[in-house]
Amino acid sequence: MALHDDLLKLAEFLARREPRRPKQSSLRRSVSTAYYALFHLLASEGSRILAPSPPGLRYRVQRAFVHSEMQSVCQTFASGGLTKETESLISPPLETQLRSVAAAFVALQQARYGADYDVSIPLSKYDVLQKIAQAKNAFADWRQVRTTPNAHVFLTALLLQGRWARH
Repeated sequence: MALHDDLLKLAEFLARREPRRPKQSSLRRSVSTAYYALFHLLASEGSRILAPSPPGLRYRVQRAFVHSEMQSVCQTFASGGLTKETESLISPPLETQLRSVAAAFVALQQARYGADYDVSIPLSKYDVLQKIAQAKNAFADWRQVRTTPNAHVFLTALLLQGRWARH
């Protein structure tokens, strides 16, 4: 099983491991793990299309994905406010599922920051399960669009968009 699938299962396990009074540490780690599941899904898929072989090259490309750059790209895809360079590569209309994946990435990254760094606000099991459901929905939406040309543009933009504008 792929790392991203294992991480998504682990996020759910952590959220449910203490049925009555879940520990904040379990809930916080669960949110963080749900985000990383989606991050690794997109990085894995991006490296698959950008460097299909050899595997060593694919892993190096996967390591080149940067959280902050991915977040910026996801914000533009979620809002539909694409750069001219990216928009010229998109076959309209931009799939709803692709926008949903992008929006989930942004939301889960923000949730991860809160879970990891703002311990003054307690997390509830319900809210954490909602975040996991959001990640699961993003995985399902991704499966529907992963082979489309727009998904390939999206994955490439996640890695390279910051460099497109420089030339």
